Amino acid sequence: MIDLEAKLSAASEIIDGRVIKDSQRVAVCVKGLVLGFPATIEAISPGWPFGVMYTVETNVVVDPSQPQRQDLLQLTIYPRMGRGLWSLFTKLLLFESKGMTVHDRKLEGVFNFSYDNSHAAERFVKYPGVSENLMLLETTTKFSEIVIKSDRGIYLSQPTSFNALNLDVCRATFRALGELGQVLFEAF
Repeated sequence: MIDLEAKLSAASEIIDGRVIKDSQRVAVCVKGLVLGFPATIEAISPGWPFGVMYTVETNVVVDPSQPQRQDLLQLTIYPRMGRGLWSLFTKLLLFESKGMTVHDRKLEGVFNFSYDNSHAAERFVKYPGVSENLMLLETTTKFSEIVIKSDRGIYLSQPTSFNALNLDVCRATFRALGELGQVLFEAF
């Protein structure tokens, strides 16, 4: 049996944070910092079938007096169900979308992309280190979705329950999300 309190404490040490008791909203909530950005790991329930959600906020202070920027990016990334030769079958039998292009065949072979600003999406994906971090996140977390908003931050959904979560995977995930957040903060 997994000691939930000990695991929560260990997760809070990973992000130099604290456990938040918010049982009205979620059963698991740990808030802290990753590379100076506010970070959160949450789960609706610690057990199966509920997964873990990671959030890294890159724009904490929003000034309502500033005019709305036109070059904002909202990029959603989903892993492909079928890869290589199987992609033909998943497109035909499971109606898997081709996705939107980011002009990177390697990434497009692994992920489906959806965005609202093609220029900003391509620029983000081609930024040094982004491709490597996305591939690292895919191999370590087997995430189901990443949402990147240039005016807010990054959200990642992992289908692994908190009880089954490996803390080394949690550490690697926050490290990669922190590096992506750094790119988002500096270049967007």
